[in-house]
Amino acid sequence: MPFTGNCRYLRAPLIIVVSGYPFKPLRGEILVAQSRRSRGWERISEQIHRGAPTSNISMKIDPIYIFRKTWATYQKVISHNLMFHREMLTAVKKLLESHPGPLNVLDLGCGDATHIGKMLNPGQVAEYCGCDLSPYALDVARKNLEPFGARVNLLCRDMVAVLREAPANHFDVVYSGYALHHLSLEEKQTFFTESRRTLRQNGQVILVDVMREEEQPRPAYLDSYNGAVAARWEALTTHERDQVQEHIRNCDFPETPTDLRMLAGKAGLTICRRLEKQTWHEAWCYSA
Repeated sequence: MPFTGNCRYLRAPLIIVVSGYPFKPLRGEILVAQSRRSRGWERISEQIHRGAPTSNISMKIDPIYIFRKTWATYQKVISHNLMFHREMLTAVKKLLESHPGPLNVLDLGCGDATHIGKMLNPGQVAEYCGCDLSPYALDVARKNLEPFGARVNLLCRDMVAVLREAPANHFDVVYSGYALHHLSLEEKQTFFTESRRTLRQNGQVILVDVMREEEQPRPAYLDSYNGAVAARWEALTTHERDQVQEHIRNCDFPETPTDLRMLAGKAGLTICRRLEKQTWHEAWCYSA
């Protein structure tokens, strides 16, 4: 989840990018401004993010329909607080309120940017860069981030690719909400290593995600989480619950908090603090 598609800063920013952004697009990837030029890629991307087997992908399916269908389900998950977005938002906002900025922020797997827009005030932000694999989510994000003005850059890019090309010592905050658990273990290590490289002194990685309980294997996690979806997510229709459960089985590869601390530690992010925990949903910050 999401299934559609990824203490410190009192110094002035070293770089403020207004008219451009120092990332170049990778071959085969697209900026949001060019997103509608590659309909085939969009169709595949949207179906993968909703958990559809790639062997069953039909190029005749309308990508806008797919986005609206899956995004509407996820909005119900948020509005009914089924994944504790309110608690996570409150915890992260409290952390960020103690650091007025101006901040350079990298948001990986930003979706429609609803929550980051509530965590930060426009006056806190010198530069915001968000990336997501769904160009349609980014269309919504652009509207949600209008109060931030020209300081916003949105990329229709893979989050690991964006991190690898991010400038060193540039960001005060690297944030990711409910996206990291979709990556492989190797990619998660890359996430922390590259985040450490791109952070300024005293910068932080802020992670909101699902995490397995300590010593809980993935099959047990899948059974437990899908059991909770079946029993407690009455706000969704049967079809929507089935959709969510299929996505979880196919796309969720969460680590334990200890595993994530080890990955962060290998990257030099040795100060780890839990901000919030609600069942398998947790918020953490990591710093050097």
